[in-house]
Amino acid sequence: MPKGKGNNGNGGPTACVGPNCDWVNGGKTQQCVDGLGGCQQPHFCEADESDFHDKNLQEATKKINRILARIPEDPKGRKLRFCTTNMGTFLAWVEHRGKPIKGKQVTRRDDDKTVAKALKLKAKELNN
Repeated sequence: MPKGKGNNGNGGPTACVGPNCDWVNGGKTQQCVDGLGGCQQPHFCEADESDFHDKNLQEATKKINRILARIPEDPKGRKLRFCTTNMGTFLAWVEHRGKPIKGKQVTRRDDDKTVAKALKLKAKELNN
């Protein structure tokens, strides 16, 4: 994958922030790698009320952020991330080891069936 800003020299970013973080799945492992986006901090931006961000969305944003903030840290040291797919956003514990996953890899650029199988997405998600 292309190297982006924040590369730590080991094939992975120093932190999963911004447009250059991507995810890769290696079966039992979900990992953040340098890429073209798709792996983001689990946080919604709060904004002033507008025609496109009304009071309902403001309140939903605050509630979702409070729920995410209450999730305890992972005992394995992984970071909580939003991983985007063509079928929607997936919340996952993601490793930031900086070393590429060995063996078969699945990314968000694979076909939906392959991504759904790797991430064990429920069938309902595939029908939307």
